[in-house]
Formats: sequence, structure tokens, C-alpha cells
Amino acid sequence: MSKGQTLRALVNERLTAAAEEIFALFERTIAEYEEELCRSKEENQRNQDTPQTPRIKEEPEEQSVKQEEDTLPAQDLQCVMAGRRRFSVREDTEMVCLPHGALSDTESISDDEIGNTDFAPELYESDLDYDEPLAAISRDNPNHLDVEIHNVHADNDTEVPDDDEPQPDPAPVNKEFSWRQRKPPAADIDSSFQGPAFSPPPEEIPSPKWYFDQFMDKSVFEHISHQSNLYAVMKNGPELKTTPSEMEQFIGLHILMTVVRMPSYRLYWQTATRYDPVATVMGRKRFDHLRTYIHMNDNTNVKQKGEPGYDPLFKVRPVLEKVRANCLKVEPEENHSIDEQMIPFKGKTGIKQYIKNKPKKWGLKVFTRAGVTGLVYDFEIYTGKGTVTNECGLGVAGEVVLRLVSEVPKGLNYKCYFDDWFTSPELIVELKKMGILTVAIINRNHLRGCTLKSDKELSKAGCGAYEVKYEMTSGMAIVKWYDNKAVLLVSSFIGPDPVDRCRRWSKEKKEYVEVDRPHIVKVYNNNMGGVDLADMFAALYRIDIRPRRWYLRILFYLIDLSLVNGWLLYRRHLTQKQEKKYMPLLAFRAQVADALIKVGKQVDLNSRKRGRPSLEDAPEPHQAAPPPPPLQRITAPWDVIRLDRFDHFPIHADKRGRCRLCKNGYTQTACLKCKVLLCFTKEKNCFLEYHTKK
Repeated sequence: MSKGQTLRALVNERLTAAAEEIFALFERTIAEYEEELCRSKEENQRNQDTPQTPRIKEEPEEQSVKQEEDTLPAQDLQCVMAGRRRFSVREDTEMVCLPHGALSDTESISDDEIGNTDFAPELYESDLDYDEPLAAISRDNPNHLDVEIHNVHADNDTEVPDDDEPQPDPAPVNKEFSWRQRKPPAADIDSSFQGPAFSPPPEEIPSPKWYFDQFMDKSVFEHISHQSNLYAVMKNGPELKTTPSEMEQFIGLHILMTVVRMPSYRLYWQTATRYDPVATVMGRKRFDHLRTYIHMNDNTNVKQKGEPGYDPLFKVRPVLEKVRANCLKVEPEENHSIDEQMIPFKGKTGIKQYIKNKPKKWGLKVFTRAGVTGLVYDFEIYTGKGTVTNECGLGVAGEVVLRLVSEVPKGLNYKCYFDDWFTSPELIVELKKMGILTVAIINRNHLRGCTLKSDKELSKAGCGAYEVKYEMTSGMAIVKWYDNKAVLLVSSFIGPDPVDRCRRWSKEKKEYVEVDRPHIVKVYNNNMGGVDLADMFAALYRIDIRPRRWYLRILFYLIDLSLVNGWLLYRRHLTQKQEKKYMPLLAFRAQVADALIKVGKQVDLNSRKRGRPSLEDAPEPHQAAPPPPPLQRITAPWDVIRLDRFDHFPIHADKRGRCRLCKNGYTQTACLKCKVLLCFTKEKNCFLEYHTKK
């Protein structure tokens, strides 16, 4: 408590008797105010639901002042006029009596300013020394008192924040909203989902490569290879001559490196740590050249900052829009969540953001709309203040939500969930007009005049206590529920009923107890985590080769997004077929990487270790011959590789073995690409059948 507040409290206690005289002088004015208030309430009930602030007639006020002139000395009349102000509905008056001089600039307040309904007195600073004893203050002028009027809300359900907690700036109260505890007819709506069911899955589940192609198709690799060749020529570097097939291998190697990780990507080619599935596909120097010149847009068309058409994401925009368009083609689920994602990056770029509550605090922020299963349907990378404009009057956060749900079918009761950063009552009403129902966390400075019980009152009622209020026109419900702390939720289609029970840890009893949980809390918890789930899947095996160029980070993000979305779409098809067993995400990524590296690609006919032979590998004359290498298990290739009809040549194997297809015959003929033994005789041709039939 400040010194001024302490002084006022002490003076108020010592001069209570003097204050009673001042209260008596205002009895007449208060009586007239009550009469005027009654008449105003009757008029407002006929016109509006929300009462307006009544105005006190000037004539009775002047008469009261004239009578005060007869009973008060001239020097005391000034303090009464300085403390006078209009009263507003639903507030009591508390008078604090202070000695003369404790308030400054009292004489500068005119009657016209006090008569204004929007008048609020400024904070006064005392001209006195607070170290002076209170007895000395009262002896200077024992009869002169300054009066200050404080507004004390009569509502007990007004939320009072803690003094130590930093509060955001309060939003302006929208007088269009009217809140009541009774449920209005507008809140009773049919919220059942009316959208179409998913299309039937393919008769036979396709390969993981097919699901990956649904989001990052061949046109993406063709565009990247063309722009990379163009960029290499512009930089006066070596002639790149890359192809879409080679670019697929380049991306496939990046995916494979997330399955078998090493501290540095160069270790995959070094002698001590060589990894043949990577090293035999592409040389290290070729891999470095592709990483140096990979590009996604023509730099000759770039616009500088400040020019019309400037795009901060110009370098990655074509690939970004193609992947986003493919995500929008997927049939949407009923429940969607909107939240933020982070693309980890600590390099130099003007669009880098810092979010302290994220696991990866530094990076590029992405606004994402995902289903409850984690499948991403739409996203937008935040590039600064110019990312969105406040065209609809709902603020930047509201505009982001409207842009992300722009492709959601309207009027079919799709549900959307988001947190308090995006929420405002105006946005909830706007989405309901579009036929999209919502449940969201709301900040207490966005309540738009909805008064609820304070945290202390709910805490006294115990864990599980809640209060609900409805907006009379739109039927919107705001529920305040006390769990470990107070939580505010808002919805356009659901309320607290039916109330169920949930387990919570009791600090007093040192055990789990059953507490009440409103239905809106349960629905929000069950459907809000879609974006976090997608982020978790991507973080499990994220492409983590750290480039200095920010647009490569976005490219890797799009690759991980396509892999996760493809895997979730594959699981949806299995669920429709009522199959419970599914391929794990790690195996799914490994198959996609293997298919990108091998499907439709040429085979290295030499199949030997690249580079000049090392003298260390040659045995010395006095050393014994090294033992034969252990037998390696030959694994069958994936069907997508076996049936691609590209570079499958018969070769003569070193040893005779069992046929991969017929299991009964023995042969010495093998496939160069598949690395399996197959019968190739006059009587039976297992080689042809193996590469043509599923």
C-alpha cells in the first residue's frame, strides 16, 4: 500500500465524526437521486435490457447547494463542490475525509467538468510531508475538510485481480452484449455434425510413397530441380545438371538420415563410420553441391522491402503454396484446433520469433489448423506485422482464425477450438454466423462486460465450483471453472451441462478426490490438442541438419509435414477398413526414404566403394588372410521398388541359393536391383513373375 493510501486510511478513522456531518448534508441529494433512479429503471425496462446511467436533474442539485450555503461556512462549501460528481448505476458511494491540503489542484475542477457523465477525477499528489504528525495536520485548520468520493461496485461477482499480478490492458466494453444467468432460447441449437462422411478407402492400401506423394508430388521435385539449375548458373558456380529423380534421392537421403542419426552428415561417407545405404547412393561432394545450390524460386523476380508486391517468403513461396494446396484437398474432420507451431531456427532472418512457452523457443512461427488426429489441413507462416490486416475489425488474432477456417465448409456444424490468444466474443459470434461452432479459452479482459465471481469466492466453494452466464442475443456461454486455478471458457453451442466428475489431487487430504467438471471443459480437453499432436509427431524424427539459410528450414518443415500427414491419412484408411495393426511412423519414414532413393532410379552397376583404394585395406605379406565376412540377411525390397520395372537385370551370383519366390528351387541367378535370388530357367521364370505380379 502506498503512503497516500495509508494516510487516507488513518485520517478516515480519526475523522469519522466529522464525516457524519458531511453525509447529512448529502441526504437530500441522495434521496432525489434514488427517485430519479427508480424512474430511469422503469423507462429502461420498457426500452432496453441493459439500464443506462441516469442523469440527475440540475434544479434539485442547485437547491441542495443553496441549502448547504446556509449551513456551511464559505470555506467549507468549496470542498463539497469539489467532491461532488454524478453517480452511476450499480455503484455505492464511499466518502473519505482528508485534511485540507492532502489533495492538490481541487480548485481547478469546474462544475461543467464535474457534470460530465464521463468525468473521473485525476490522481492527486499530496503537498504535505508524510513524516509530519497527524495531530499537527488537524491543528492547522480543524474545520476545513476535503472530500473525495470513491466508486465501490455493489456486485459481489465482480472479479478482482491480484495486485501483484500484471494485468493486460482492459478491452472496451461492447454494449451490444447482454449477459444473464438464465439460459436464453438462442443457446438451444442443434450442434450435431451435418458434414459428409469420409470417402471409402482404396480397395488395397497403397504404399507409403503414394501417401507421401499426396502432399509433396512430383511437380514439387521438378520445380526444385529446375530452380536449382537456374540458381547454379546465376551464381557462376559449377554446372549442376540435376534432375527430378536426383532431387528425390537427395530428399530421400535427408529422410533416411533422421532414421539413422549421426552427429554430422559427413560421417555417413567417412571410412570409420561409413553407412552404405547413404554412401552408395550419392557421393559426398555431389551431396554438398546439391545442398549449396538447392533453390525454390527465381531470384530475378524478387521484390525488395518497401516495393509493391514484396513477399518475405518469396524464396520458398511456390513450394509452400503447392504443399498447402495439397493439404486442403484432404477431407476435413468434424473437430479442428488452431494453434501455433515453431520451426526451430536461430540464424539471421527478419521473421524469426521468440515464444517462451514453446519447447523450441526460437524459430519461425506458423499458425496451423489441424484435426483432432493431428492431420494438418491449413497453415500460414507469420512474417511480422504485415502477415494479416484487420479487415473484419476483429484484430490480428481474429483475422488469423478467419483465414485458417476460410476453406472449412460453412453451415455444417464443423467445430473449432483455440486458446485465449485468438479468442474474443465478437469472433465467436462471427464464426457462428458462418455455421462454424467453437469452444475456446478466453482472457478475462475480453469478457465484454460479463461479470463473474472472483477467484477467491470460487476457491472458497472448493475445487470444481463453477459459474455460467449467457449472452442473450447470440446464446454464447461463458463458464468460469475453478480447478487448481480459475479457468474461463466460452462456447457458441455448449455449456456446463451435463456435469460429470473427474479426479484431482487434494493437497489437504493427500489423495485423489472426485470433483465436478462442466461438460464444456471435457469437450475442450478432448479436441484441442490436434496441433500439438502434429508437432509432436514431426519432432520425433525431424530433419535436423542445420542450414544457415532460413528457407531450407521451411523446406525441411514441409517434408516432415508431408510425411506426418501421409502417415495419418494411411491410419485413417486402416481405421475405415477396421484394421487395428498399422505401420509405425519410423517404419513409414524408412519406406518413403527407400522408395525415393530407389524407385525409378538407375543402379550402380559397379556397386563398389567410391574413391581410390586405401593402402590400409591391403593385407601385409606376413599377415594371415582375414576371416570371411559374416553372412548378411537379405531382406526383400518393398513392393513399390520391386514393381517399378526399372533397372531390374539378372546377374550371376557368387553362391547358389534358394529362390525367393518358389521356395523349392535352387538358383544362382539374382536381381541386380532387388539383391534376391530368382529362378531363371527354361521350365520356370520366377524372375519375370517376381517383378510383374503382386
